[in-house]
Amino acid sequence: MSELINDTNIIWVTGNKGFIGNAICTCLENEGFTVVGTDAELSVCESERLEAFAEEIQPRAVINCAGIRRDATSLSNRVKAYEVNAIGARNVALAANTVGATIIQVSSDDVYSSKLDEPVNEFDNPHPNTPYGKSKRAGEMMVRNITSDHIIIRSSWLYHTSGGRLREILDAAAAGANCPARTDQFAAPTSVDTYVKFMIKVLERDGTGTFHIASRGQASRYDFAAKVLELAGYNPESILVPEADPKTAENVVLESLMLEMFGAELPTWEDDLESYMKAAGLATS
Repeated sequence: MSELINDTNIIWVTGNKGFIGNAICTCLENEGFTVVGTDAELSVCESERLEAFAEEIQPRAVINCAGIRRDATSLSNRVKAYEVNAIGARNVALAANTVGATIIQVSSDDVYSSKLDEPVNEFDNPHPNTPYGKSKRAGEMMVRNITSDHIIIRSSWLYHTSGGRLREILDAAAAGANCPARTDQFAAPTSVDTYVKFMIKVLERDGTGTFHIASRGQASRYDFAAKVLELAGYNPESILVPEADPKTAENVVLESLMLEMFGAELPTWEDDLESYMKAAGLATS
């Protein structure tokens, strides 16, 4: 790593083999940054090793994508979730602070209640009601307490071509299979390209604090899937199977008020999706 020490454009990404981490690394590299990624070989639970690594590579910023996922977090493993999502975030913040780097903590809309009456911005108080949301909220608080040189980013329904919901929808269509889609879960779908673009804007402007990066508007999971299929040239009604369940209904729509105050304007979720799919060669028109 010694040849990297004089590179003032180094971004260290933890959890780089995960869905979000891998996509962020690709986008940053495309923007000309030197990206150093680590994953399980350098656990965020090992504070001394993290600090030694930070000293070695001297990053400009550290993006902490490491974490226990929402679908892997429950009451039965909440200790592990807190160990990684909260204490791990603290350890990464300490390592970043050691070398004067900005820590960018990847958080989630799960820090809010899953059923809200109206959109929420960065000044609204979080009230998580799931083990995952509580662990991510604890991670935010840990980072805030360690250093003022932090950027906490919340988003929702991030999608990417390499996997996740977008790929599931397109794969089902290509196979001529049906695809279930919830009509009672709402958020603001956001492409990973838009996510990283505005993350870089915040970093370049020396922003600090908490930021929501979410496309404008809101959609149900059914709305999102239908738009994906429409753009790809399929008939959504022949593929999608609408589903609903009051017990797991969700409505968490983020507003990017801080970015608006920066003078930035995020795209609507429809425009974001269309631009992203066209750039990826997935849209028919």
